[in-house]
Amino acid sequence: MNPLSTFKYTKNNFGKTLPTLISMIVGVLLIYIFSLVTKSTLEIIDLTAFNLFSRYTSVCSNNEEEIPKDYLDRINEDNNAGNVIPLIDEKGDLDYSGIFGEMTIAVFNLYENDISKIVSTLNLKVVEGRLPRENENEILVPRKYMLKNKLKLGSYIGSDISNSYRIKGKYKICGITDGPVMIAITSDNKANISRDIILKHSILFSIKDIKDKALVNYLQKNTPKNLVITDYYSIKNTLSDIINSLNSLAVVLASIIIFVLCISLGNLNYISFMNRKYEFGVLSAIGYKKSSLYFKLWKETSFVCLVGYILGIILTTITAFIINLAVLEPRGQFIPLWSTSGVIVSFFIPAFVSLLSLIAPVKELRKTDALEAIEGVL
Repeated sequence: MNPLSTFKYTKNNFGKTLPTLISMIVGVLLIYIFSLVTKSTLEIIDLTAFNLFSRYTSVCSNNEEEIPKDYLDRINEDNNAGNVIPLIDEKGDLDYSGIFGEMTIAVFNLYENDISKIVSTLNLKVVEGRLPRENENEILVPRKYMLKNKLKLGSYIGSDISNSYRIKGKYKICGITDGPVMIAITSDNKANISRDIILKHSILFSIKDIKDKALVNYLQKNTPKNLVITDYYSIKNTLSDIINSLNSLAVVLASIIIFVLCISLGNLNYISFMNRKYEFGVLSAIGYKKSSLYFKLWKETSFVCLVGYILGIILTTITAFIINLAVLEPRGQFIPLWSTSGVIVSFFIPAFVSLLSLIAPVKELRKTDALEAIEGVL
């Protein structure tokens, strides 16, 4: 017989521990589902911005002046720069709405022969259709964008179709891509501008090692007013406010839930202890130290909280899977099924609650006299 057995007490008094278990499951579910939704937003930022500019940097002149020759020479000679691709002009962008916010999808207007290079470098797969042909008013778009806007292969998009499209003209969807980057690509050179001229005004070049900042630092230093340089680090600085806001909101929400659970479970533990005063009085009378009884209370609460934490993570994952399958994926949206940061943040709930919710019961146990507890029941 082991009167301090945590498992036996929990098993034999499941009804008494059920409120604590349910409270913990609900608390973890709220935090973890918010973490998954937040991660979904961050992954959309990765798909539309970070993953693109971790592989490519753009250097564009915003007027008729050319890109300085020393810039072009440095790019062509730098070991960290790969494909140098002319960017014919800006066609606008496309909106993509996630669960928690909206991002824009860049539209690249490229020479037909360069499109396959971009697609290959970005590890994109053409899951349906083909690549755009030059001057055929065709466009390659991401699969998620197609699903979100209920489009299909052969549909037309552009400002001539609806003002909701921020892309000039009318384009037929000739291909659908899937992969780690969401971009749209067209090939429109009806003005018949030569490749050499475009290379002096607007280019994309691939980056082999994003951690090597020597080339980017050179380009960003004393940049001429006519140049617009878009690289991974400038995009990261631009979007840092959004990312920090999401992380701050997660911390605030977790703090509120922990505070509420500490109060509610503290009351539950106190009531539970008062109903078990005779039990603790007997254990104290037969020689168990108060410190051992404190530890018994903590183990019981921690065990229930830990089980609730695990069940909360599992339940949230199953819920996210079902929502993805039944609702979001057919609409081109998604909730990730795993978030390491969410699991860690959610663990703060059982960790803090199991300690702070014992303050009231421990205070009561400290001033409880064993004989008085037994006599009070008898």
